[in-house]
Amino acid sequence: PAREDTAKMAVPPLIEGTDVPVNSLAGLALKPLLDGRLRFIPQRYAKTYQSWLENLRDWPISRQLWWGHRMPIWKCQGKKLFLRSKDFFQRLEKAQKGRTTDSVPFLIPTRVGNVEVSTQVRTEDDKKYFYICIPEGNPNVEKELESMGFIRDPDVLDTWFSSALWPFSTMGWPDDTPELKTFYPGNVLCTAREIITLWVSRMVMMGQYCAGDIPFRDVYIHAMIQDGEGRKMSKSLGNGIDPLVAINSHGADAMRFTLASMTTDTQDIRMPVQKMKLPDGREENTSPKFDIGRNFCNKLWNASRFALMNLEGIEPGKFDKDKMTITDRWILSRLARTITETTKSLEEFKYAEPLAQLYRFFWNDFCDWYLEWVKPRMQAEQQRPIAQNVLAFVLDQTLRLLHPFVPFITEGIFQKLNEITPTRKLKGLTEAKEAGALVVAQWPKGLDSLVDEDSEKQIALVQAAIRTVRDIRNNRSIPPNEMLVVSAKSQQETVEILNRNAELIGQLARLKRFEAGTAIVKPPNAAVAVAEATEVYVHDAIDPEAERGRLEKQKQRLDRTKKATEARLANEDFVTRAKTQVVEQARARLTELAEQLEAVEKHLLELES
Repeated sequence: PAREDTAKMAVPPLIEGTDVPVNSLAGLALKPLLDGRLRFIPQRYAKTYQSWLENLRDWPISRQLWWGHRMPIWKCQGKKLFLRSKDFFQRLEKAQKGRTTDSVPFLIPTRVGNVEVSTQVRTEDDKKYFYICIPEGNPNVEKELESMGFIRDPDVLDTWFSSALWPFSTMGWPDDTPELKTFYPGNVLCTAREIITLWVSRMVMMGQYCAGDIPFRDVYIHAMIQDGEGRKMSKSLGNGIDPLVAINSHGADAMRFTLASMTTDTQDIRMPVQKMKLPDGREENTSPKFDIGRNFCNKLWNASRFALMNLEGIEPGKFDKDKMTITDRWILSRLARTITETTKSLEEFKYAEPLAQLYRFFWNDFCDWYLEWVKPRMQAEQQRPIAQNVLAFVLDQTLRLLHPFVPFITEGIFQKLNEITPTRKLKGLTEAKEAGALVVAQWPKGLDSLVDEDSEKQIALVQAAIRTVRDIRNNRSIPPNEMLVVSAKSQQETVEILNRNAELIGQLARLKRFEAGTAIVKPPNAAVAVAEATEVYVHDAIDPEAERGRLEKQKQRLDRTKKATEARLANEDFVTRAKTQVVEQARARLTELAEQLEAVEKHLLELES
C-alpha cells in the first residue's frame, strides 16, 4: 500500500523499553525475541541479536560484485522513453501524483503484458526516473522493457539480503504452495555467532514481513573449531582439515562422533592438526582426535556382531519377565535412565553430554558388564530365551539412541538386527516399534517403569567388589587366569547382597570361592583393599619375604623424600621468599608423605604379626 506523506505521519509506537518502532523491520525481528517465540542457544547470544537491532542502521541491499543474485530492477529516464510507451508512463505518473514526496517514493503495482510488476517513480538530480521490479525468468517482459528504453541494474543483491529470502523463496513464495505449508516455518537454525546480525536477524525480519511468520523458533549457535594453537582454521594458514580426508582416514561416523563429543557451550574448541600420508603419497591434514570416534565405532561394531551371533534362533514368544535375572533388570534400568537423560540433553541442544552418557552406557554397562555376564547364559537352555530377548531389545534401543551421532554404522547394524529378529519385544514389559530403517524408527521413550533402584544398588556393590579384586590382581601381578579365593567383611545388608550375587562376582573376578560375612577375619598372607566400606581379602596373595622387602624399600624412599621436604620447610628463606602457593603445596606434600609412611609401617607390622 502507498505510504502517507511524511509530513502528515504520526510518530510510530515503540517496542516497550527500546527505541525500536513496532512496525519497522527491526521491530519485526526484535518482537519474537522479547515475547519468547524466538530462542537462542546458548542464551547469551540473544543479547548480541537484541543489541544490534536496537541500534539498527540502514544497509544497502546491493553490491558491485560479479557473482550473486543480480538485482531484478530496471531503470529508465522519462525523457528517453519511446513514444509507443507513453500511455504506460502517463498511467504511472497519474498514480504517483499527490501521493508521495520525492524523498519518500512508494511502489505501484501494475502490469507489463500479463505479468504483475512493482514500479516506482523518483526524482534524482532534477530528472524523473522510472524503476520497475519484475519476477525473474520472464524473457518477454524483459524484452518489452528493453524496447521501452529500460536498462537492468548491473549490481547483485547483497549476500545477506539473498540469505534473508531463503526460508520461503525456496518453497514457492509468494504462492501458497504445499511446500510452503509443510516446511515454513521450520524449527531450528544452526549457525555461527559471527552471522547473528548479518543473517539471523534479516531472516527473521524478512520472514515476518513477507511470509507473515518467523522462519524458525530456535537458533543454535555452534562453537568454532580452531587448530591446536587456538588459531582459526583457514586455507591461507594451511591449518584446516578437509572433511573428506578425515572421512577417508577414519570414517564419516568417526568424524561425526568426535565433533559431537567436543561440542559444548564454549565459544571455541581446539582440534590438534597433524600431517598424514595418504596411500597415493599425498600429505594431508588430519587430527588424532578422530581416533576417539574410530575406536568407539570399532567397539560398537564388534560388540554388536557378538550380540547378533548369539541372537540366532531367538524366540520372542518364550520371554518370561518373571524369570529375568538381576543383571537383566539392571541393564534395562540403566537403559531407561540413559534414554531419559539423553532425550533431555538433546532437547536442550546439548551434544557432548548425551554422547558421554551413551558412551558410558554402551561401553561400560553394556559391553564391559552385561555382555560378560550374559555369555554363559547363552549356553543354558532355560536362560537362553530370556537373555536373548533382553539383549535384542537393549541393542535395538541403543542403536536408536546412537543413530544421530553415528548414523551409518548404526543403520547397517539395525538392518542386520531386522534380518535376525524383526520383533524386539519383552512381553509384559515393553516393545520396540518395528521399522524398516533406523532413520525413520521411533525414538526410545516410555521406559521409566523399567527403572529398578534395588537392582542398580546391588549391582553397584557387586561391581565394586569385582574391581577391588582386579586391582589387587594387577598390583600383585597375579596372572589373569589364576583362580582366587576371596572373602569380604562388611555390614549385614551388604554381606547379604554380596553372598546373593557371589556367582556374578566369581564369574568376572575369576574366583574359585567367594564368601562375605560380618565377622570375617583377615587370613594370613592375604592382600587387603577396601571397596564401598567393605574389606576385601584375596587369600594367599602375598609372599611375606618379598612383600617385606618391597615395603622396606618403599619406606626408605618415602622417608628420604619426607626429610627433604621437612628441611625445605625449615628453611626460613624458602618460607618467606617463595610464593604462598608453592609453600602450601610443600606443606600438603609433607602431610601426604607422612600418611603414606604411616600406612607402609602399618603393613610391615602386620607382616611381623
